[in-house]
Amino acid sequence: MAGATAMRIPGTAEAIGVVREWAALVMLADGCKYVDSAVLVISELVGNAIKHTRSQRDGGRVVVRLTYPAADVVRVDVIDDGATTVPRPRYPDWDMESGRGLWMVEQVALAWGQRALPGGRRAVWADVAVTFCAA
Repeated sequence: MAGATAMRIPGTAEAIGVVREWAALVMLADGCKYVDSAVLVISELVGNAIKHTRSQRDGGRVVVRLTYPAADVVRVDVIDDGATTVPRPRYPDWDMESGRGLWMVEQVALAWGQRALPGGRRAVWADVAVTFCAA
């Protein structure tokens, strides 16, 4: 199990697939066996950061950081350029194409939350269960 690993991406929809693939490769290299839930959480949190924060502006960015705060848990931190609203899950309208991101994160993650950072930025984090292979 490694320490913290981070990737900075532009605040564009095209970057979501790149960070998803990067995160899966990092977690697998760190010895995680099942990473699908963590990759789903990363995808949803990054998508929300790009859609709902100043990260979507020209030159905007999102930072994704992976750490292991406990055995069999990966913490995903998604740091955006800030927004005027606080992220809150809502019960999804199943007829809509979007609006399920934080609801899905809440269903999959062990815990999640957000914290304000200096400069108006914000981190949304989630702890997700992963399984480590025996060496």
